[in-house]
Amino acid sequence: MAQGKPQHYWKQLRSALVAGQWDARFPAKDVHGRAVSWSDLLRKFKKHNPGHQDVAELASQTQALSLLLSANSTDLDGSDVGPQGVLVLGEECMLAEERVEEGLTGYNSLKQLDTSGSDSLKAALAYYAYALRRPSECLEHLSQVKDLSDAQGSFVSAQTSASVADINEGRTWSTVEQIRSVCLKGMSYETLNASDVQRAFTAYYSASPLIANVIAEIPTYVPPATAAGPASPDTSSFARYRELWRWVERVLRRAIILGARICDVSRTDGENGALWQLFQQYHACSAHWPPAFRAEQRSAIAVLYLRALVLKARAGPAPKAGTDRSHRWISTARSVVQEYRAILSVSTSFPKAGERNVKVEDLVDLSVAAWEADGSVGEYAGWVIDVLWWATRLTFNSFKIFRHMSRLFYVTGDPELAKRTLRLYIQIVSKAYEAKMAEADSGTADTSGAFGAGKDIDTDCNWVQTLVHGSRMLSRLALSESDLGKAAEAAREAGEMLQKAKTRLDASDKALVAAVQLAEAIWQVAMAYTEQDVHTRTSRLEQSLSLLQASLETDPTPSTHHHLALAYLRPGTSQDIQTAIVHARAAVEGDPSEVRHWHLLGLLLTASGDWRAAKEVLEMGASVSEADLADDEAEQADGAAINGDVPDGVRAHDYAASASEADTVIVGDVPNGASRREPNGVRAEPSHLLEKDARDLPASSSLLQPLGDRPSPNRQEAFEHALQLRMTQLTLTEYVEGPEGTGDKWVEVFQWFSERREVGVEDRRMSIDSRRASQDLKPASVTSSMEKRINGPSAGVRTSALIATVHEQPEPASTTSLNPPIPIMVTPASPLGQSPVYSQDQLNRPSMNGSLREETPGEKRLSVEDGHTNRGKGKKVREVFISGVHKGRARVTTISKKIGHNVGRHNVGHLKRSNSAPDFRALLGQPPYQASSIHLRQHLSIYASQQDLSLLEAPPPPPPPPPPSTAPSLSRHNIRIAKDRRLLSNLWLMSSATFRRLGKIEQARGAIQEAEVRDESNPAVWVQLGLYYLALDEDRKALEAFQKALFIAPNDVSATIHLCRVYLAAVQDHGKSRAGMEPSDRDNVDLAVGLLSALTKGAGWDVPEAWYFLAKMYALQGRQDRERECLCYALTLSENRPLRDAGAAVGWCL
Repeated sequence: MAQGKPQHYWKQLRSALVAGQWDARFPAKDVHGRAVSWSDLLRKFKKHNPGHQDVAELASQTQALSLLLSANSTDLDGSDVGPQGVLVLGEECMLAEERVEEGLTGYNSLKQLDTSGSDSLKAALAYYAYALRRPSECLEHLSQVKDLSDAQGSFVSAQTSASVADINEGRTWSTVEQIRSVCLKGMSYETLNASDVQRAFTAYYSASPLIANVIAEIPTYVPPATAAGPASPDTSSFARYRELWRWVERVLRRAIILGARICDVSRTDGENGALWQLFQQYHACSAHWPPAFRAEQRSAIAVLYLRALVLKARAGPAPKAGTDRSHRWISTARSVVQEYRAILSVSTSFPKAGERNVKVEDLVDLSVAAWEADGSVGEYAGWVIDVLWWATRLTFNSFKIFRHMSRLFYVTGDPELAKRTLRLYIQIVSKAYEAKMAEADSGTADTSGAFGAGKDIDTDCNWVQTLVHGSRMLSRLALSESDLGKAAEAAREAGEMLQKAKTRLDASDKALVAAVQLAEAIWQVAMAYTEQDVHTRTSRLEQSLSLLQASLETDPTPSTHHHLALAYLRPGTSQDIQTAIVHARAAVEGDPSEVRHWHLLGLLLTASGDWRAAKEVLEMGASVSEADLADDEAEQADGAAINGDVPDGVRAHDYAASASEADTVIVGDVPNGASRREPNGVRAEPSHLLEKDARDLPASSSLLQPLGDRPSPNRQEAFEHALQLRMTQLTLTEYVEGPEGTGDKWVEVFQWFSERREVGVEDRRMSIDSRRASQDLKPASVTSSMEKRINGPSAGVRTSALIATVHEQPEPASTTSLNPPIPIMVTPASPLGQSPVYSQDQLNRPSMNGSLREETPGEKRLSVEDGHTNRGKGKKVREVFISGVHKGRARVTTISKKIGHNVGRHNVGHLKRSNSAPDFRALLGQPPYQASSIHLRQHLSIYASQQDLSLLEAPPPPPPPPPPSTAPSLSRHNIRIAKDRRLLSNLWLMSSATFRRLGKIEQARGAIQEAEVRDESNPAVWVQLGLYYLALDEDRKALEAFQKALFIAPNDVSATIHLCRVYLAAVQDHGKSRAGMEPSDRDNVDLAVGLLSALTKGAGWDVPEAWYFLAKMYALQGRQDRERECLCYALTLSENRPLRDAGAAVGWCL
């Protein structure tokens, strides 16, 4: 026992010192496990270790000084901050005036010890000297230690291990003394010469190797102590090594604050890299500390660290296109944010009346700034939204939080919450602004506001930017909304926001004025499309054009050029394709990374007939979209392999960089320690976190970027834009080379789709028709004994490119439903029976439609070079049309070759059956399936058996749709899946139309089946099915299919027009005048007139086919004047039309 007691009390003394339990009643235990006080511990230590009296004295004086220093503090950890703030050293570790005398007594006692060779004594004397406000004496004592980082104190055992974590053998306390001495040295330099920041920083930084060992060797969790171990029941590393952590935090904090004044955070070479190393060490050590430990000081370092990460990310050079990776720095930033959240949760509380939780709001700004520096990608905003929700529990109606929420909810795909939070922001700031104005008028601004009446006022710039952003958001939502009531409501609200924004608009801020004008122009377009008012539509579109021109003059931007190109493309008196091309080119030059700029330019070139240039532009746009998608895919890779071994490497993507800049591989910041330079070769200004004499942290709101013209597209949107562009490429290829020229390109597009989207894994499902799963699907009959032929206009006339073709336009899926109705373009009809109204020569004329092309066998294909020939033929046909109009009823239906394309019929006996179509399903990796149809599965199924359905009794009509569900909206993942399914469904439908034009009717049906499996709520499926039946002369089934499409989407343009075509063909087959019509035919004509009249006043106002068939119906009613008016307007609309509708392919606003 006598041999064990000295070792026991050595261990107890070392453990008590390292734990820093200076005011504990019982910091240790005796050999029997009984708690002992400090005095008893020192007495027993002296008794059992008579040769180490000096050690006991050193321990006693260290405890005494620690208690003196904490006498005027709230705790032993030194959490108090001086009046000058956390950034200033102040009187940290210095005794109060009334405690100096007591401290001097201990100082003199240590001087009398006969241990001249002890590093521990020298370190203790330095500690006392600094506490007594004698920094010069402190440095003198420390100078007697040859190497502070390798000093051996009196507490180290001769058999000590090399581990810092070894408390029992004294290695840990020796490390405490070393780090404390380094910190005192740096603090002395700061006190003696505050202007010599570099010297103090170098002194602090010398502790970095010691701290690196601490981080590497001390685990965050320490196993429970044995009976002979420390008395504290807390087994955390913080409790056992508390004194060590106190000095580690202090030395790192002071080093970081000084480094923030002198280091360039945009670089990682030399002392700049030292600052980053200190940040990383501080963050690693903080994993051991509880949130309440020095909350004020740690908050300051967290703000500086986050600020440094953001500034460095923005200063980073551009990487190679397609090689970007998910940034490691953002993971570090998120970790720091989580730590800061925990600190603020315990150090701040819900504000009282008239107060604001400024620190929480500042963290919100920092988090948003970090997300912006990471690319402002909507998919990566979830962690920021978590911070925002947390912040609402520690703030009261903070306008900052609601402003950020509105933006982030929208980019993450939750427009409803975005609108709600935007309204809250407007309400709070508006009321605060009114209160401030009232106070100013009454002269009580200084005395009022006790309850914060006028304090929640955002800046004028933020107010205008936020409301402009909100107006643009609502306009986009209105244009994509299928419910006309909701769309009109959203558009009206967008206009109200613009009016409120103008109340605080600074007329001298040209960029902001131009942004308001652009937003108002877009709002006018949204109102024109959502109001569907024939009396105001023209004036709104004219006002929109005027506002766009004014915005361009005030501050030209690529977005303004883009919208001007759309305005000049839109039908009307202002239509000017060449001017539109000029603006589209300017948009591409201003922002070459925007795929929609390229897409719009390509469409405009098709409208002008420049097929070669259109092809080249679309190919360039496809390469840009491919680079964007490649970056998005790369960002999902493991961040461990990013930027070499340099932590926090940043790669900012910039497509505008030159080739030489893009080919430079950058790791971290600047290669080989070279100076960072601007593009013009001038060395960039250093980026310091703090000014030389800064006493307060800069506001984090200064890091926030302007909202910009529009949110960056997320991965889903980028994919949709890329797919739409590839659809246009297919359309152009088929128009130039014919349907058979798209075979390999279809394979490529499906392969491209399958490589980027995992859709269709669960497509195999059971249905009423699955009883035939084991049977081979037989081709449907190409004849029908009971159905009548439909006679339509010329198949050689181009269909509408201003309506979204069924197989072209993917619907933006709702955030609350998987199957909303969508606007669909008219699909060209299948080659059917010859029309009695048109000559065969007219039926066989070459033509172009909104997406695909059809022609008879042996017809000469259109090449890129002979676009002028096609235009020449168009002129002749228009002359024939005008002549026909003036000749009255004599073959008035010979309009332009650009109207009614593919609505005639060829002999069904000439339909080709081919089994050589590309196997797109195999490309998508889908197993065999047995699909179901949508509503009347037994009666009208895509997969129904080949029996004569006319002999079956039709079941009762389907029940009305259920009321809107009040269940929570679908998850973002499900919304994305729904969008992907709609896109793939439309892609299959587009291929189905190609098969029909090739005469491969069986493959066309198979493609429709695939489309229905992917998205059974897609009304375009039924439109294509109706066209499939028309190709087989099964008019009744076609009629039912179009009616089913209208059942799903009552406002569907394509279904409405094709339904009226069926009515028209049925009447024309009878060959009778209106007086001789059957009552049923007369009713159908009147119904068609009503449908088409409503359509041309609303969604189909710019659709030539709608006006054309309305003219045909007016002719059957004997209203020749209205017929001529409609035909003339249809011809006007058909002029200068691109291959696809710009609204469907690109959208009417960015």
